[in-house]
Amino acid sequence: MGKVMAARGHKKVVTLTWKYAAGEQYVRGFKEAFEKEGGQVISELYLPFPGVEFQPFLTQISSLGADAVYVFFAGSGAAKFVKDYEAAGLKANLPLYGTGFLTDGTLEAMGGAGEGLLTTLHYADGLENPVDKAFRAGYVSAHKVQPDVYAVQGYDAAQLLAAGLAGSPSGKFDKEAVMKAMSAAKIESPRGSFNLSAANNPVQDIYLRRAEGKQNTIVEIAVPKLADPARGCRMN
Repeated sequence: MGKVMAARGHKKVVTLTWKYAAGEQYVRGFKEAFEKEGGQVISELYLPFPGVEFQPFLTQISSLGADAVYVFFAGSGAAKFVKDYEAAGLKANLPLYGTGFLTDGTLEAMGGAGEGLLTTLHYADGLENPVDKAFRAGYVSAHKVQPDVYAVQGYDAAQLLAAGLAGSPSGKFDKEAVMKAMSAAKIESPRGSFNLSAANNPVQDIYLRRAEGKQNTIVEIAVPKLADPARGCRMN
């Protein structure tokens, strides 16, 4: 998202997330990419996980002179934050961006407050590839609701396990053979094809999405075939 926001002309950004590993990692990754493109993170704000008392932070954000805000929240906390952000009058004048978890599975709970928000994630609703079309049709037929990124991740995890088991000798579970086969697999996913990096993270397209109604529709591929640098991982 750092690259996307810089390309959209933003220069000074405030970040906000929960004070825990995932939030800190997402903010660190955003900051690295945004500053590489010439942007400046003028303030990094954190609240204790899983707190949802956002008002003091919204008041602070409005006074910092930023031209945009980047956040990492998910679940019910994400829905409340977006509703509070709009209620505070910030949405119209201070563009809000986030990871895809901000709006994935939460748009209905936002009651329209999330409309138009831009996020980045490794999946978007209704990608134009045959695997995604078949997956979405099958999921709706089985569950009567549209799938989200969590459903896609579960589907892909099963594909990886199947690829690993196919590499094990018949009738035996060979841990090393399973891991080797999984590492070498190319997965045809609803998100697009991907393989695993040396650190066992997907090398995958990252999509810029716009919240429209109850879906996160694709705007463009923000970063093609992004590999997590996995700094500090002994496998890397």
